[in-house]
Amino acid sequence: MENNVFIHTKQVVKQHDDKQKFSFKTEGTWQKRQADFIRYKETIEDATVNVTVKIEQAGVKIIRKGDINMNLHFVEGEDTITLYEINGGRIPLTVHTHSILHFVTDDGGKVKVHYDLLQEDEKMGTYQYEISYKEKKQ
Repeated sequence: MENNVFIHTKQVVKQHDDKQKFSFKTEGTWQKRQADFIRYKETIEDATVNVTVKIEQAGVKIIRKGDINMNLHFVEGEDTITLYEINGGRIPLTVHTHSILHFVTDDGGKVKVHYDLLQEDEKMGTYQYEISYKEKKQ
């Protein structure tokens, strides 16, 4: 079953002594199967990216495809490895997930992920990603 949804994402990025906040509203789709899939398009500077958020019991994945390719896999309390691909270059990164919160209602939900990104054991920053999704009424 696929539903059209309103989507609101919020991100907080802390790198060294710098803290940035990003907020983005758009529309997309929400599919419920064994896992929930939320899909939308995101524009980062001049790059257009197709984003899929996969929510399952074992964790959350954020898959970005387009001008930027990245597959973030979040498992609470664990480290996972991802490749960040931009302009033909690939950078391996470690994702350390602090927490995952998932709230569900009949017509939507919210996911919050708190994590660190590391490159070769050096912490690049601490990140918070939140996505809220709510069905569009016919």
